[in-house]
Amino acid sequence: MAGRKRAVVRAENPSGACGKLEHMTVDELKARAVGDEFDGTCPACGQFHLTREEIEKIEQEKVVESESYKTMKSEAEAEK
Repeated sequence: MAGRKRAVVRAENPSGACGKLEHMTVDELKARAVGDEFDGTCPACGQFHLTREEIEKIEQEKVVESESYKTMKSEAEAEK
C-alpha cells in the first residue's frame, strides 16, 4: 500500500454560494461542468453570457444604470 499513489481530483461547483462568484460565459460553465447536463446561467447574476466582451460590458456598467435595477426600482415605488 505504501507504493500506491493516490489520484488527485479537482472539483468545482460554479453555481455554489461559497467562494468568489464571478460572471462566466456558457462555454466557461460547460468546461467546469461534470457530465453533459449543466445550468448555463451565470452564478453571479443569473443571466446567460455568450461572450467575454458581454461580461466586460456588464462589469463596467453601474448597477443603477442597468435595466434590471430600473425595473426593480419602478416596481418597488409602485407598491408604496
